[in-house]
Amino acid sequence: MRRLSAVLLWASLLSGCEGNEGPRYMRPPPFTQTFPDAGVVPDAGPVSWACQRAAVVHGAPISLLADLQLAMSRATSSEARTQAIDRFVAEVEAKGGSPLVSDASAGQQRVAFFVRGAAGRDTFVAGEFNAWSPSATPLTQVRDTDLFLAEVVIPRTGPQPYKWVKGGSYVEDPGARHVEWDRLNRNSVGQFNSLVYPGAQDATKGRLTAWYDVRATVLGDARDVFVYTPARYDGPECPVLPVLYVQDGNESLTRESFVDAADAYYAARPEDAAVLVFVALPSQDVRLAQYTFPPARAPGWPTPRGDEYLAFVKDDLMPKVEAGFRVKTGAGDTGISGASLGGLISVYAGFRYPEEFGFVGTQSGTMFWPHDGEVDRDDGNAMVVRAGQEPVVPVRFYVDHGSPESGCTRDGEEGADDCQSNLQFVAALRARGYSVAHVNEVRGGHDWAFWKKRLPKMLCAFRNTDPRVCGL
Repeated sequence: MRRLSAVLLWASLLSGCEGNEGPRYMRPPPFTQTFPDAGVVPDAGPVSWACQRAAVVHGAPISLLADLQLAMSRATSSEARTQAIDRFVAEVEAKGGSPLVSDASAGQQRVAFFVRGAAGRDTFVAGEFNAWSPSATPLTQVRDTDLFLAEVVIPRTGPQPYKWVKGGSYVEDPGARHVEWDRLNRNSVGQFNSLVYPGAQDATKGRLTAWYDVRATVLGDARDVFVYTPARYDGPECPVLPVLYVQDGNESLTRESFVDAADAYYAARPEDAAVLVFVALPSQDVRLAQYTFPPARAPGWPTPRGDEYLAFVKDDLMPKVEAGFRVKTGAGDTGISGASLGGLISVYAGFRYPEEFGFVGTQSGTMFWPHDGEVDRDDGNAMVVRAGQEPVVPVRFYVDHGSPESGCTRDGEEGADDCQSNLQFVAALRARGYSVAHVNEVRGGHDWAFWKKRLPKMLCAFRNTDPRVCGL
């Protein structure tokens, strides 16, 4: 596609700028979701057009660029130009995120990409529109500011995925709100493509909204969060849906796509649709600490910080999700789930905060985690002890795992997939009268492929109180 000349684009803008002051970099405000998806007007009932993808799934309007040009042409100092850019970035975030796009009715579909700060220097944008060229579309610095920008014409022939290219590496645009997995399994934390026209995604499937660097108050760190809204969410009835929080939010989307499994299940049973919130980790290095809890602590292992992690989910993330999306509130419509250690911390959350989470899903959960800090002792597994001895809480459970073909004897045997401790956990729950949906997949391994295959069973159990509805 034709790249518009940066010289022509900024000629009139720069002609009105005077002064030789050097750039004063001001860190842009953090990304936040500043408005909920629309759909309900008080005392007026649902407004079908207000929650459709065409209304809420788009980038910021390119008219904001003209506003910036006018403000910059009137600025007479570096400080004034910086303030104009601050306002521009805030407006972009408030009105759909980057990139900026022309109205669908415009004759020429202009798209503006930008980066703020030193990260923009020697940066390019690559996507389907330029055959993913790492050098065809550079971002150009706007005079003495810290804004780098490129404007191109891109037809509305589909969602049009793209990435930044920096030092030869393809990276995500942190200012983009709408994303999709790039379909490259890196056998670790994966990556996403940002979308130019997210409203052009397949309307029969769900979509992902990215929140980058969501701050955790108590932990003092930040992580990415990806909110999956099923196809029904964008339907004419503007539904308010239950919500399920999922641990290992990046890997569960990019190792074996949980989105694909959810799309297939919700296409078959749209009445079970739910919003899925995939909560990533700041890095894999903190996984053991943030997914475990005291007093279970072996010598040389990190101090458990599961309580602080759950404080983030409960106090930082849940209010943000409830403000930004049409989700039901209350424990009966809120669940938490995870695989392996993610399953362990999810079960712990259910026992600790039953007033927040009325459903817990665990896939091959680390149920052998001890209750007294001594690992590899036959002393009772923490969650088994808790299920059997503490007062019953109003929580429904879904538990799945694999087992050897010959039958489960011990967690550590080949192909056991922690089956022994999971079976003990299920037995303890049922002995106390809990509602439990249980899946034991013979020859099922401790791997994302197996968890994805069993995910529809968990999604069904989340929405249906009778496990028999789900064939369990």
